[in-house]
Amino acid sequence: MLRTVVAPNPSPLTLDGTRTYIVGRDRVAVLDPGSDDPDHLDAVAAVVGDGVVTSVLVTHQHPDHVAGASALAERFDAPVRSLRGKTLRDGQRMETDAGELVAVATPGHTTDHVAFHWPAEDAVFCGDLMMGGHDTALVAPPEGRLGPYLASLARIRALAPSVIYPAHGPPFLNPGQALDRYVRHRALRQEQVLRALTDGIGDYEGLLDAVYGGELDPELRRPAMAALKAYLEHLQGLGKVRRKARGWEVRER
Repeated sequence: MLRTVVAPNPSPLTLDGTRTYIVGRDRVAVLDPGSDDPDHLDAVAAVVGDGVVTSVLVTHQHPDHVAGASALAERFDAPVRSLRGKTLRDGQRMETDAGELVAVATPGHTTDHVAFHWPAEDAVFCGDLMMGGHDTALVAPPEGRLGPYLASLARIRALAPSVIYPAHGPPFLNPGQALDRYVRHRALRQEQVLRALTDGIGDYEGLLDAVYGGELDPELRRPAMAALKAYLEHLQGLGKVRRKARGWEVRER
């Protein structure tokens, strides 16, 4: 059994809010407690009801996922499990009466990011690797790295789930197609960055406008700049671009 409570923290980066997932009825795991808003925590508790919470699971340590974890864990006398807190390891299995949840280390959005495979339902809870209704998610240094992110998408694909539940937005009911779109989006962005550099645009602001367009929502400009830096760092690691005195350029071969 799966139930969902959406936290009251909507924003351009969280969409309609963080989804807190409750897996099981009698022996329950709570995934991504979300905000520490008392009404949200009360709503989660109401869904859990008389169930016993075996674990409070955190995909990563961003506040919109973890802020309510301590209060919820105390409320249910349950452990908080996360990679960052070293209370979770890759491959660890968590019990619920709806089947086990298996931790799957998936760095990229953050270094400590973890997804949870639910084999009994052929499902994956992907945290912030993917955003429901979108073809991209934020990967930004210093905590985000594009190479590990792409490897994490491949690891999710290898599980061949029938459904992927993101922490923001609706589920992906055609995971293979969604993963294809996510990978294509990254390849397209890399091509756009390389094209702009080839055209002689090497400064950050110029690259941002060339890649994301001058009409980019002002609220998204800062995260888009951070994402641009992730592309540049990734391309630098591939040996395709290099820094110059001011900005970047395509590396000569």
